Amino acid sequence: MRQKMITLCPTTYELASNMDNFSAWIRQELMKKQATQYKAKPESEERYQAFCNPCDLSYLDTDPDMLKGLPCKECGKKTFYLGLIE
Repeated sequence: MRQKMITLCPTTYELASNMDNFSAWIRQELMKKQATQYKAKPESEERYQAFCNPCDLSYLDTDPDMLKGLPCKECGKKTFYLGLIE
């Protein structure tokens, strides 16, 4: 194992001092964070589309609200929201 020094405030120092194995707890919490951070997204996620006619560009997102009123990144004009795509 490798060591990593951390800085604690007086309150967190007292909490850590009262734990049986603070280092093991830190390792466990870091592994939990890594597991949720890289958790695979389901492949069946719905996708929505907006389209810019002048630029012939499509924009896709899993959140429809992100596309409603979206300005085109090329021309700056408002894109046309097409909704759910199949």
